Amino acid sequence: MRFYGLDLNLLVVLDVLLSEQNITRAGERLHLSQPATSAALARLRDYFEDDLLVQIGRKMVRTPVGDGLSQPIRDLLIQMRATLENRALFKPAESSRKFTFIVSDYVGTVLMPEVSRRINQEAPQCSIEMFPPHNTPAEQIERGEIDLLLLPDMQIRPDHPTQALFDDEFVCVMWQDHPLDAQSLTFEQYKLMPHVVVRWGERRVPTVDEWFLHKFDVERRFDVVTNTFNSVPSFLIGTQRLATMHRRLAERWTSYLPLKILPLPWGAPRLTIAMQWNKYQQHDPGLTWLRRLIVEAATAMGGRDL
Repeated sequence: MRFYGLDLNLLVVLDVLLSEQNITRAGERLHLSQPATSAALARLRDYFEDDLLVQIGRKMVRTPVGDGLSQPIRDLLIQMRATLENRALFKPAESSRKFTFIVSDYVGTVLMPEVSRRINQEAPQCSIEMFPPHNTPAEQIERGEIDLLLLPDMQIRPDHPTQALFDDEFVCVMWQDHPLDAQSLTFEQYKLMPHVVVRWGERRVPTVDEWFLHKFDVERRFDVVTNTFNSVPSFLIGTQRLATMHRRLAERWTSYLPLKILPLPWGAPRLTIAMQWNKYQQHDPGLTWLRRLIVEAATAMGGRDL
């Protein structure tokens, strides 16, 4: 189909090319050969009378025209997809849809198993796929590549609809035989002791507790930097290390590992986990059903009164 002289199929190709900025990777995502992808780019360049992507050294970068087209083309495709998905009612018992999430392994442990159970009960043919946070997870919601973000509310941008799910607090976790206890752990000792911390993504993005401490200009000694919350407890056993963890997750680990939980010797604000979706998918019947199910699961585990 052509619209103002443009083959609309090329819009999908253009979106992937501008996203990947690499002909080979774009072809792989589109299931096209490299010559076919290059030919599509040539047609797009002819239509827009611009190179769209240019080779600089070993990389391809977007031209100003290509850069200006990137988000509008993505928004248009998201709106088109949402319009098509709204054509019929979503029937959970009959659907085989796959839902995609960005979640930390913390949320994946304390909330997602219950979400999965509820999906299995109501929509046994549906599936979920979870991806870890990376440097800029909000961009994948912006581009409609992920259905839902489930992250701390301070890491979610205000551009799209958001709903708070549940709160948690931070606690200090250490080996059961650690000499410090709730009476002896001072803030000065907390700062001086070796710590296990979590960071993720290529840029090693700090997690919320580290962000809070940086805000108050507090430095800690890091003995271990890992990329998952669930790996933290194993690095504490048999050592003098401390870790700042979410209480819900810490209580799970201390139930079967030789660890103990102490109050933090500083006033850490409570953490709110929120859910976000693309504004163009607000009325997607499948996502409306899924969001309702997630809210119910969060409420059942002692989340907010939603």
